[in-house]
Amino acid sequence: MGFYDPPLENRNPEEYILMDFNEPPLPPPLEVVENITELLKNRIHAYPIYGDFLEKLGEYVGVPTKNLLLTNGSDQGIDIILRCLLEKGDEVKMAQPGFPMFQQITGTLGCTIDGPQFSRDFRFPHQELKDSVNAKTRLIVVINPNNPTGTSVYLEQIEDLLKTFPDIPVLVDEAYYEFTGETCVSLLSSYPNLIIIRTFSKALGMPSLRLGYVIARPDFIKHLQKIRGPYDVNVVAVFAAREQLKHPEHWQRIVKHLLEESKPALEKYFDQHQVKYYSNKTNFMLVEPPDPVAACKYLKENKILVRPMSPPISHTFRMSLRMMPEMQRFMEVYSRFLDT
Repeated sequence: MGFYDPPLENRNPEEYILMDFNEPPLPPPLEVVENITELLKNRIHAYPIYGDFLEKLGEYVGVPTKNLLLTNGSDQGIDIILRCLLEKGDEVKMAQPGFPMFQQITGTLGCTIDGPQFSRDFRFPHQELKDSVNAKTRLIVVINPNNPTGTSVYLEQIEDLLKTFPDIPVLVDEAYYEFTGETCVSLLSSYPNLIIIRTFSKALGMPSLRLGYVIARPDFIKHLQKIRGPYDVNVVAVFAAREQLKHPEHWQRIVKHLLEESKPALEKYFDQHQVKYYSNKTNFMLVEPPDPVAACKYLKENKILVRPMSPPISHTFRMSLRMMPEMQRFMEVYSRFLDT
């Protein structure tokens, strides 16, 4: 059984430009950080009180609170959903490669996860995924956009899966929703087999606080509540998330900068230097250099971290978008690499 073992050590943001984990380039506003400090002075010795946060989150998502469950990052959301739905010997279908956490959790449950490979151009293998479903399939996973390939899945394709397999839950991971603006929440009322997970770790700028949430039909949420502990979500994460939803201008401005300034500049640079890359709607992209190992090594030596990919896409590395000054630094260093 494999496990998700990302290279987390020695990632000092004061030493390196962090382009390897799709993290936000800037922290929340200073005011939010200061308010968290005040909160800790008065609440760290008491169990969490979540207050009206689910109502605020419901307004943001566009669903009633009975359709929501807070989790300790979307990783816990994946964990409790799979534990709720799967028994030993069951199968999960997902286009490959996908987020490794799904593989780790299915392995701990004695289940298997497999599915069709993305094509060379990273097109979503919709028909192939449908064809892979069999009598042992108990869950279909769609990551939209997919991590690590960046592949987008059309709403019609998700609806087709829900309609074709009404007795099989379809879990849609929308971790990068804030970058694409595309969601299948509108399908929730028509398809009881739809489950959605999201996170505050990407555009909303809080990866270290670990907050995610599940969107699903109320009766399924009640089953998940039996598995998740009553205090699994910490009060600081909920407080910071409330502030981020209340004052979205900061993170929305960062998203706009990444998508409308950083990404076009990087793509123009790659085009001019004939570097192959795979564009998408997220804050990251795959780059295909002639020698990805040498490219990652050179970048690291110059204090820039990108993410080497494993088979079957080991011919690429993944890089996150950053604010323009750091993107300029990347382009300067990569130009030197191309000249070596």
